[in-house]
Amino acid sequence: MRGADEATAAELPIACTLDAGDAAARFQQWRALSQRFPSRARRSGHQLEISWQLDGRAANELEALAAAERECCAFVTWSVSRRDPYSVLTITAYSGRPEDLDAITALFAAG
Repeated sequence: MRGADEATAAELPIACTLDAGDAAARFQQWRALSQRFPSRARRSGHQLEISWQLDGRAANELEALAAAERECCAFVTWSVSRRDPYSVLTITAYSGRPEDLDAITALFAAG
């Protein structure tokens, strides 16, 4: 991983249990999904929503990625829902800690 990828992985919150190599690989999985299926991200306070129009295989990939994130980044909640025609990933930080979403928000380039 080089450049912006390294910077993003280095900025992951301390509560993330992935080591640098695993974080880089996970980052690439998210990037690959978003390159194949452009996403729309919206952040409001301590909640970030990312939506995609996914095919069935990619929707399963999103579910698997969210489940993996629940394991390593339990400092926020990760949920996936369906709002036709979109698959929506909702990431929620504790209300008093919206900064816990900063690095994740940067990953999806939501403001």
